[in-house]
Amino acid sequence: MNSYIQLICLVFSFLFGIGIFYLNKFNNIICIGKNILIKFIINILFINIMALFYIMVLEKLNKGIVHIYFILFILLGYVLISVKKKPTLPLYIGP
Repeated sequence: MNSYIQLICLVFSFLFGIGIFYLNKFNNIICIGKNILIKFIINILFINIMALFYIMVLEKLNKGIVHIYFILFILLGYVLISVKKKPTLPLYIGP
């Protein structure tokens, strides 16, 4: 794998970490006030869909090779945006 493809994969991994942050916030908003079984199912589906999407994009970029620094860049993107944004969930007002 040449350095150009690695750079593209690193940038994609970083942006994927940022995307996971926002999608995780959305997932948490959806799960507010739900039954614990429904929360569990929604979270398992969310994790599986995100992992499948990441592997599919990496398959297109570099034949599906996952390096440890790709995972580190996902974590770096997630942590940097979470420190910058300070996530807050909206107040849930029941029926």
